[in-house]
Amino acid sequence: MPRRSDRRIAISVAAVLALAATSGAVFAQPGARAPAPVVTGVWSFQTQAYDGDRDGRACSMRGTMTIVQGRQPGALNCTFVATETCPNGSWTAEQSCTATRRGAKLEIASTITRVTPGTVNYAPDNWSLTIRTSDLMVGELRSADIAGVQFRRGPAYTS
Repeated sequence: MPRRSDRRIAISVAAVLALAATSGAVFAQPGARAPAPVVTGVWSFQTQAYDGDRDGRACSMRGTMTIVQGRQPGALNCTFVATETCPNGSWTAEQSCTATRRGAKLEIASTITRVTPGTVNYAPDNWSLTIRTSDLMVGELRSADIAGVQFRRGPAYTS
């Protein structure tokens, strides 16, 4: 004859299993996908060094981007400030952008608002990114030069 405590354990296990069967929130369903990371918010970015003209003098870029939901479903808008630092000078570019997301891919097309100090040689900074987590995107800067880049949630690269 089972002991009283054994029956209580069996009843408790049965209750948990019944709850799990009726509530998908308790246990993950087999084959269920995790929700896609949200990309809206403030991001900081930093590129790897790049030397597009191959003169041995590399530049790099860092900055902060804010991504917001656009007016249309699925549309994303953004603004950012990028500071490019090279051996022969430093430029800060304010830019606006639109982002297109397809799954874990984020393509960002930019338009220059202002460059300080003024120059005619600054190209818009476009980005091709892969969303890794809600706090990390990696990919490439695609501008006058191409360079690897990391985007991290918050002001990590700007302090």
